Amino acid sequence: MTLLVNEIHVQGNLLSSFILFAADRRITLPGKAAPEFRRKVVKIPYLNAGIGYYGLAEIQQNIYLDSWLPNFINKKSGINSLAEFAATLCDELNKKVNKTWLSNHPSGFHICGYNANGFPELWHICNHKMQGNKYIDFSPDYDLSEDFLSRDAVKQGYDGASSSVRQPFTQYYINGDVRAFHSAWQRLDRFLGEMFVHGDFKRPQQLNDYVEVVKWKMKVIAGFYKQFAKQPIIGGSIDAFALMPGPALHILHAS
Repeated sequence: MTLLVNEIHVQGNLLSSFILFAADRRITLPGKAAPEFRRKVVKIPYLNAGIGYYGLAEIQQNIYLDSWLPNFINKKSGINSLAEFAATLCDELNKKVNKTWLSNHPSGFHICGYNANGFPELWHICNHKMQGNKYIDFSPDYDLSEDFLSRDAVKQGYDGASSSVRQPFTQYYINGDVRAFHSAWQRLDRFLGEMFVHGDFKRPQQLNDYVEVVKWKMKVIAGFYKQFAKQPIIGGSIDAFALMPGPALHILHAS
């Protein structure tokens, strides 16, 4: 399992935003006593985007996604939109991933970044539905949907053309062991908000400050699992990076 988090922060309009990616590295493989630790979030530099995965760790036996995805990204460098990239990846996964495995396990990918207009998009490839904190209705095939611009931004006043929204907002997309997010994430945000009003703490101001914040929240959750979980399915190093509209891709490596 894992905890994969995307935050899309819209500060005034859709052109004034930033995106955060974060995930732990722990992978618990069936039949193996010891966990493995592999990167679960990867940048897509030519699209000003990133991709993260949960559930599935091996696309085929002994071919791990932390190496397969960068190779796929490099091979598809001629693609010039998130929509095309997501559809191409979904098709490739449906050709390669074992159908029997998918019929019995949840698996998915977040492809998140900026389109040609500088608006955020979140494409979700998955084989399941959600009921509360549980994954249900596993399919032998992956399906694809765009969940931010086509759905959640519309609820905030996006009209399908202009960058305007009613007010600033933050949208969260999370997968893996979602219990940890629902129980802790926004409580930790409130704690930070209350503490940062005091002058003896450094309030986040730069983009990488927010990367540090999301890494800290992930580390708190990973520490809880290490200390108290019967099987700590979240853990290891934390990878996080941030995106803004335009060509710059800001990466903060795992520590």
